[in-house]
Amino acid sequence: MFTFRTSLTFAVMAFIVALAVLLIAIQVLALRWATHEAASAYMDATSAKALGRLRTEISTMASLVHVLATSSSVADSNERTETGHAIPLFKAALQELPQMDSVYAGFENGAWLQVRRIDGLNDEQRGRLRATPHANIAINLVRPTPSGDLPMRRIFEDQQGNQVGQLDLWKYGYDARKRSWYRETVKADRALVSSPYLAFSIGAPVITVSAPLRGKVSGVLAADLKLDSFSEFVQAQRPGAHGSVLIFDSTGALIAHPNFAQFTVDAMTHPSQPQLPSIKEINSGVVQEALRRSDGRDHYDGSIRDDHGRDFLFRMTKFNLGEQYNANILLLAAQEDFAQGVRKLQFTGLILAIIASAAFIPVIWIFGGGMSRSLRDITAQAVKLQTLAAPGPSSVTSRIKEVHELGSAMELAQRAMWSFAHFVPKEIVQRIVDDSISTELGGAREEITVVFTDVRDFTTIAESADPDTLMHQTSRYFSVLTEAFLAEGGTVDKFIGDAVMVFWNAPNPQPDHVERACRTALAGRAACEELNSQFETEGLKPFFTRFGIHVGEAVVGNLGSTERMNYTALGNTVNLAARLEGLNKQFGTTILVSEGVYSRVQHCFQFRAFESVVAKGMTKETRIFELVGAAIGNQ
Repeated sequence: MFTFRTSLTFAVMAFIVALAVLLIAIQVLALRWATHEAASAYMDATSAKALGRLRTEISTMASLVHVLATSSSVADSNERTETGHAIPLFKAALQELPQMDSVYAGFENGAWLQVRRIDGLNDEQRGRLRATPHANIAINLVRPTPSGDLPMRRIFEDQQGNQVGQLDLWKYGYDARKRSWYRETVKADRALVSSPYLAFSIGAPVITVSAPLRGKVSGVLAADLKLDSFSEFVQAQRPGAHGSVLIFDSTGALIAHPNFAQFTVDAMTHPSQPQLPSIKEINSGVVQEALRRSDGRDHYDGSIRDDHGRDFLFRMTKFNLGEQYNANILLLAAQEDFAQGVRKLQFTGLILAIIASAAFIPVIWIFGGGMSRSLRDITAQAVKLQTLAAPGPSSVTSRIKEVHELGSAMELAQRAMWSFAHFVPKEIVQRIVDDSISTELGGAREEITVVFTDVRDFTTIAESADPDTLMHQTSRYFSVLTEAFLAEGGTVDKFIGDAVMVFWNAPNPQPDHVERACRTALAGRAACEELNSQFETEGLKPFFTRFGIHVGEAVVGNLGSTERMNYTALGNTVNLAARLEGLNKQFGTTILVSEGVYSRVQHCFQFRAFESVVAKGMTKETRIFELVGAAIGNQ
């Protein structure tokens, strides 16, 4: 039998021991949880940086390749020379995107042109190219002979563009048409991102972004991303001192690895033939076990212990690079890299909590006030987002990660919507935002007034004009016309070369849409005349604009595919407006309108009548009128 004193002593001791055990258990669990969260957050950041860098580099390269594939300097001829316009274009592309290793184009006749930066190559790779000292750029040029041979000339240039060496390789044996990047791109007839492979000339692992040429000749334009430099960047972001990052594609070919450089050397000296380093060649038990547990799933998180007793957290995630290319990222983080910092943080937090307890309420008051201001600023940004207003000079910042990310995301969304409104009519963007325009394919019959414009003899002007000067001049011309269209509430549907299609009464109803279109044509003509005076003063050829106007029913809505669509109008009304614009050339006029337009606004404007004609592609006669100007009472 125990006495009360003894029982109370034992009870209190038991409570203290139980509380101590509970606190220790909570501490251990909290430490483990905090370690896991810290490692997980670091892996999130590493994954975001690595994948963001890879996606950004490939996306940027794809955009540049798409532009170059449509350039007349590349796609209009398969006759390549050392002084061709494509070479400075490729040099400028390499200068613009330092992540690219080379830019090249292969043609259906066997011709091949490549511009490669070699200042970043190692000695072994420069030796493969037989590069001369101080060479910064290598230009490879294959010109097929009548007998079908493919000799190659390699020209080396220094940083200033001076030639410092030349090689003529008569039996080099490189046929671009037999390379997988060429064959697959021609077969798919669209832009592709290749799997990693060893480059023919330097033996370095690369990923190729390619696109078919869109011009007078057939071929493929492509650019290479060297994976060794990318792998170095990835490893610099590894989660913790003992962590590592591996990226490999669906076939197992490595894109990034801590020992990527050594793997590449081993792969190049393979006894059978050079081949890419593969994830299957990694003998690390941790990596093999992580791959086994993930078992090909799109996303998997887990923990594992290596042969030295160290605990690791790992994450396997599958991601896409384009529509046709899948890859995986495996992140390994040693828990010991984060536990020490977490323990120190816990102890520091306990001390700070005791010291700050007296000032707890004022701190919370100040903290809450800061969050309130940030949320008010984010709300103001949301209002601007709805009105498509221009974004402010900076995003909302906060010490709270989620609030900071929300402010950055809101600023990015506002900038994206504001920029989007420069490519798509603002009224359409607003109605898409408020869900009054469907994002489904299809349309509805509506009465609209359509205006087509065109520049007289633009082809002749373009033949003799400098492309850069012509681009700048055409942009000024379109800016003046667009300002006139928007002033009357027109929906600028599209720019077709030097032509513009605009319509009224959609997406927003406009009862006076015919009058608006006629006023726009007169205002546009006057604005172009004033602009032409500036062109002539600057020594440029003037742009004489012709207009065609018609009113009638058309199907207005979304045309295209489920992935990409365009809000536009279709039907005979649109076709007739385009034909009226073309008839100006036959009648020596500037603005021609249909009888439907004339009958509605003859009281507002002055017209000159012509005989009925059968427009090209039409079966019925159309009576046409020239819009001369506003009626005397409406001037």
